Amino acid sequence: MSESAVVNVQPSANRAGKVLRQMIVAAGPLLVLMLMVLFLWVTAPAFRTPTSLLLIGLEAAAIGVVAAGQTFVILTGGIDLSVEAMVSFSGVVAAILIAGTNIAGGQIAFGIPAAAAILIALAAGTGVGLLQGLIITALNINPFIVTLGFRSILLGISLVWTRGAGINIQKDEFLSFLTGHIELGSLRIPMPLIIALILYAIVWVTLRHTKLGRYTYALGGNETAARLSGINVGMTKIIIYGISGLLASIGGILVMGRLQSGAYQNGTNMTLISVAAVVIGGTALSGGTGGIWGTLVGVFIIRVVEAGLVYLSVPSNAKEIVIGAIIVLAVALDVLRRGDIPWLRIRRKSSA
Repeated sequence: MSESAVVNVQPSANRAGKVLRQMIVAAGPLLVLMLMVLFLWVTAPAFRTPTSLLLIGLEAAAIGVVAAGQTFVILTGGIDLSVEAMVSFSGVVAAILIAGTNIAGGQIAFGIPAAAAILIALAAGTGVGLLQGLIITALNINPFIVTLGFRSILLGISLVWTRGAGINIQKDEFLSFLTGHIELGSLRIPMPLIIALILYAIVWVTLRHTKLGRYTYALGGNETAARLSGINVGMTKIIIYGISGLLASIGGILVMGRLQSGAYQNGTNMTLISVAAVVIGGTALSGGTGGIWGTLVGVFIIRVVEAGLVYLSVPSNAKEIVIGAIIVLAVALDVLRRGDIPWLRIRRKSSA
């Protein structure tokens, strides 16, 4: 073989190796999920039932919708720490309007129809999200600070309005439909899961086939370059935080409807879990890369882990330890994907 042939083969091999690594990184979360399901399928007989799998889907629905909104924000290089408070806030607003009172144990069926109450709650959540985006852009404040502040504000409002107790409601036909099931043969598919999947399809189309989606990735890739290219960075951010507020509010309605109660605790831990799901699914915390379906896989990984702890009879107190470990691992994986570890870069250069 001639020297020129050897030279030509080497770049081709390098390109093939790079493509293979990219495929492994892209499919990594899905492979992890499949291995986890296989492990529980073998070790936990109760996990094999369709009811068990559909229950995991139901548990994943609300946090999945919240994580979809978080994906939008993180793709721009920001973060929304207010989502768990938004879940509680929207549920409390809807529950008070449906019940006709903010007194726990009071009248529970003399308010406005659930459909109207839900629309008002969603409008309120979207408005708060838009306000956060406006403050972030107009005052040039770090999203971490703004959303952290609104987390406290929204939780405080929910706590004051409910006096620390849940507002119980009765379901009407509309709310029963949103939180019910669809019969498919012998299977009962949870409606919240169907709603979540529909929303994920809408988000995917938005991110991949609209100007807003292209602008979202552009902001995360290089905000300065995006501004110089003519993108209205401020307006794009405002819209994205509004979308996050809307999707978090939808998650809050799903939780409130399922529990038949609006309470300030309804969104507990959803911020951490949503961020972990987004990062586990392959979206970089620095923004610019990632996708919505990876987030869905990340949500299911977390919910399957939680279910596995139950099926394997692990003490419930260990759940917080495991969730914390998952979050740390997710951030570590993000750092590894970006190659931001100096000593690892040095080893790669020396080996090359």
